[in-house]
Amino acid sequence: MAAAPVVAEPAVLAGAQSGSRVNVRSGPSTATYSPHYGLVGDRVWIINQVVGNDGYAWFYVRFASGAEGWIRGDFISPLGH
Repeated sequence: MAAAPVVAEPAVLAGAQSGSRVNVRSGPSTATYSPHYGLVGDRVWIINQVVGNDGYAWFYVRFASGAEGWIRGDFISPLGH
């Protein structure tokens, strides 16, 4: 299956406390593996968005380091608007 062209949107990881960990998951669900994490305040690029089985929006993001993964929508604050 061919991937659609991607238009990445800048965003920042959001949370109650600056520097807190935000899990980066292998799939759009809290039931999936969390191979790494970001920190509140980290800048990311939104690559894709889906609504998970849990009803939350999930964003597939890329970090400046090149790391990628899924983060639940309530931990993402888009900067492009």
